[in-house]
Amino acid sequence: MNEEGVNPTLELPEELFHFVTTLIPCANVDLFITDSRHRLLLTWRDDRFYGRGWHIPGGCLRIQETFENRIQETARREIGTEVIYNPDSFITREAIVVKERPWLKNQLERSHNISMLFDCRLPKMFRIKNNVANEHTVGFMKWFDSMPGDLLEVHRSLYGDLIQNFFEGKLTWKM
Repeated sequence: MNEEGVNPTLELPEELFHFVTTLIPCANVDLFITDSRHRLLLTWRDDRFYGRGWHIPGGCLRIQETFENRIQETARREIGTEVIYNPDSFITREAIVVKERPWLKNQLERSHNISMLFDCRLPKMFRIKNNVANEHTVGFMKWFDSMPGDLLEVHRSLYGDLIQNFFEGKLTWKM
């Protein structure tokens, strides 16, 4: 595809990305970022595929990209810093959206994800610096010590049990 001006190792043009994700599942890397106070960092999302709500930061794996690169690129893009993570400490889940999304022309678009949730920590000196004042603005970051009621439905179905187990002290990672 390089001859056509598309480099598959970088972000695909949006239209092409949406077309591809109607044909094959999308491999996601999600960041389960916690701190020493037993809190979970979530960010606000609002998009046409999954709606409005708190979500676990994540990104789609590109062709020939390592987990390390996708984890750090996602952290830089969504949090503003790199993270510390254990490459052997992750959980894989599958999400298939079956709920009707009448606002989409093609119901298969972004409807099947294979998600790998990695245990992550932030550098000790990191402090949240939200560039927006309203917590319901895309990209706003916030620490939680319990599951928010407005967690994105896709993340509630994908990771709700893990998040609840984390807050109850039943989920322990080997960092």
